[in-house]
Amino acid sequence: MGKVRAYILRMAGLSTTAIKVLRICNEANTCANTLNRVISLDPVLTGRVLQLINSAYYCLPSKVNSLTRAIILLGINTVKNVVLSFALLQSFSRRDAFRAFPADGFWAHSLSVAAGAKLLAGQHGVQFAEREDFFVAGLMHDIGKVPLNHLFTEEYRRAAAWARSSGASMRDGEQAVIGIDHGAVGEVIARKWELSPALCEALALHHHPPDRGEGRGLKLVQAVALADALTHGMGIGIAGRDCGGQDQGRRVLDAWGVTPAAAAALAAAVDQEIEKARIFLEIAGRD
Repeated sequence: MGKVRAYILRMAGLSTTAIKVLRICNEANTCANTLNRVISLDPVLTGRVLQLINSAYYCLPSKVNSLTRAIILLGINTVKNVVLSFALLQSFSRRDAFRAFPADGFWAHSLSVAAGAKLLAGQHGVQFAEREDFFVAGLMHDIGKVPLNHLFTEEYRRAAAWARSSGASMRDGEQAVIGIDHGAVGEVIARKWELSPALCEALALHHHPPDRGEGRGLKLVQAVALADALTHGMGIGIAGRDCGGQDQGRRVLDAWGVTPAAAAALAAAVDQEIEKARIFLEIAGRD
């Protein structure tokens, strides 16, 4: 773990603007004008945010040219999560970071889980302003794989082979060969970035989420686990995973009482959400 921690400490962190956005959004008296002043200091980020807000992803009735107006329409939390999503994609944009599996497959899977988690949040009555939290959690859920495959490329390939041959999940393969899994590494990254406890939990525990009876409502970690299970079942852009991951996904769906028919219906809805969400990768230059 020491080698992994050292790598994460050296790794490029969030941009200065993103850090400021996260901090002021945690303050009780933050308003649209305050958030606008911080984001506007970065013209490229401002352009990307406005481009996304005016895309089919949000389906606003008319074009928004003012960042302040966008913040008022969508809410501070939504805009904060848009900034965080772009910062995440920028921080992990180096192609040489992906050695044991393709970057395109990784981001396709991550985007699918993000879209699925947001969809599930809506179906479970999560308020609109909070649904982007679920999108970000899904987008980040496998981020711990990036340092692992970069630092332990050959070991990561062996872990994938071990998982395939034993019918286990990639997480089990990582533990068996490397001694640490991507959930634990993802949690270290989330804590370095001072992200919310709920987001840290989603990254750390999405392969063994708490039972649905624990707490009230749908938790981030539960939504990510379900969306991950659906995406594996759909076979979308899976990077560094195997049939064992699909078996585990089926167990997660069974534990939540999701029948094969319901899973198929959810998968069709997730497909539609993915098409809308691809704009994130396009604007960030990942597509």
